[in-house]
Amino acid sequence: MKLTSRSLEKQRAHFLQALRELDDAWVAAFHKTGFGDVYFSRLFTELWLRADAAVAKSDAYGMVQGVSSQTAMKYVRQAIAEGYLEELDNPDDGRSRLIRMSPKLRQQFNGVIDRARDAFAEVFLTERAR
Repeated sequence: MKLTSRSLEKQRAHFLQALRELDDAWVAAFHKTGFGDVYFSRLFTELWLRADAAVAKSDAYGMVQGVSSQTAMKYVRQAIAEGYLEELDNPDDGRSRLIRMSPKLRQQFNGVIDRARDAFAEVFLTERAR
């Protein structure tokens, strides 16, 4: 079924409203923490997708995209210092450290996901109904 330009514009508007809901959820959850920046969003998303699997600290720096490596290191250190990321010994390499989400971050991030999920579900259910 081919969409009319009006239907397509309506779907785009619904999608952007859901995206705005995601942004609002992120800000509501993290603005007081100092982690409201989109760079933290990317880092936290990548770590959430890995569940409880830890990643090399140097790999975590690469998850903070769009900033210098020095800024990425600062962001990761800040998240560790404030208890949002856990730093672990690397059993395979004593010279490096591993990073994973803390339970505190997972709980807060799940709230963001759940709020945005409802908005996106409405967009996708509307599309399927057509």
